[in-house]
Amino acid sequence: MAAFVLASMFLFGPSVISSSSLSDDEALFLNVTTVLREPFLFDLVDLENNTRRVGYIKDLLEAMRLRIPFDYDFYLSPGGNYGAPDENGTWNGMVGEVLYGRADMAAADLTINAPRTEILTFSQPFMNVDLGVVYKKPSVQLHMLAFMMPFSTQVWCVILGSLVATSMSLYVFGIYNSKDDPLASVAACLYFGLACLFAQGPETYPRSMASRVTAISWWFFSLMMLTLYTASLTSMLTVNRATLPIDSIEDLLNYEAFHYGIEPGGSTQYAFQNSKYAPFQMMWAEMTKRKDTAFFRGAGGVERVRDREDYAFIRESPYLEYDITFAPCDLELVFSSSSPKSGAGYGFAFPKDHPLARNFSVEVLRMFSDGTLAGIHTKWFKTRSQCSEEKKLASFVDTIDFEEIQGVFFTFLGGIVLSFLFFVVRIARTAKDKTCPSSKKDELDRAMATANPLAANGTLNEITANGNGVATTVFSDSLNK
Repeated sequence: MAAFVLASMFLFGPSVISSSSLSDDEALFLNVTTVLREPFLFDLVDLENNTRRVGYIKDLLEAMRLRIPFDYDFYLSPGGNYGAPDENGTWNGMVGEVLYGRADMAAADLTINAPRTEILTFSQPFMNVDLGVVYKKPSVQLHMLAFMMPFSTQVWCVILGSLVATSMSLYVFGIYNSKDDPLASVAACLYFGLACLFAQGPETYPRSMASRVTAISWWFFSLMMLTLYTASLTSMLTVNRATLPIDSIEDLLNYEAFHYGIEPGGSTQYAFQNSKYAPFQMMWAEMTKRKDTAFFRGAGGVERVRDREDYAFIRESPYLEYDITFAPCDLELVFSSSSPKSGAGYGFAFPKDHPLARNFSVEVLRMFSDGTLAGIHTKWFKTRSQCSEEKKLASFVDTIDFEEIQGVFFTFLGGIVLSFLFFVVRIARTAKDKTCPSSKKDELDRAMATANPLAANGTLNEITANGNGVATTVFSDSLNK
């Protein structure tokens, strides 16, 4: 029955095989060629020393079996190659196995490209692919004065100047207020300013209005500076990494001392070797000059990246996304375009015009729609990650400049100006009271004389009021005290 179905598909054209077309006993058997590449397909040894073949491709085929009844068996591609023509035009790898009839299909991370599509029929891509570049995040070398790095030199000068200005203002206001004022000494004013700056409660507090306005302004300034410093220093010490300004593969050309390499024998090499894009041509010419450091198999290229800060490895995006999930989480990933899903894709390969390609394509689209592919991708590329999202992102040891805190500074400066306005008003009122003391006394004397003529003579008078013998004593001299 299975043979009849296959023959009918060839004779009458492609048609979709439904799950009810074949019984379990009549399921198709497919000889599937593949390669072992983690996480797509690899051998896992359990605690009982049993080996199981697991991976993204395994789960994908098992999900496909629930939709199209077939059985399959894996066999590895000779030499572990994906497929490329030699000088005589003979294809090797998985492509050659399918092309020359030794395999019914190829199931692996096999990139769909023009040369392969000319000789094979591919299903709808089950994973979109782009070229990416991975490099090691440069380490920041911390020195003995690293604790000063959160602020620029200009900001430290502003903080020091603000401390001196605050202390001088409090001293002037304290001296003028009273010699007994707790802030009437330079030492007390400096201690008050430093205590507030380090979020410690001072032992004394200002008394005059001008001093209080100054203190409030300084408290606001100190709170903002301490908050910004703490946040910046914490970020710097927990993830002390910088990042290079590399936004695409082409940016590697801007670094003469930066070397890069690719994985040989696959679609990545084909993309560079046959590209008409000028930057890729320049990069390919550079790599062919230093073959000893330009071509590495996947794991070897990533290891070289981890060992050196002047080396980048160019590879297909799914592998790079997987590589950066392993500790010590020190790799940075950049895609060749603004979207990591804008390139080619991985698909199942069948002999030319094979009807099963259509069947698999329809089911792949359904898996996209119902979330099956998303679940498999999450299982093998995200759930097993050893790096949190925060660690995978490059962080900047970014110094806070004056432009970023000028609002805080000008608010503090406004408070200082306001305190001096209060101080000027008080000086003016005090000066007025000192220049007119006699006229004020004369006015008070005339007012008392009008109310009580006896009080004007400064004598002691006893008056009996309401006939009860209650004595009222009036001292007009008390007005002068």
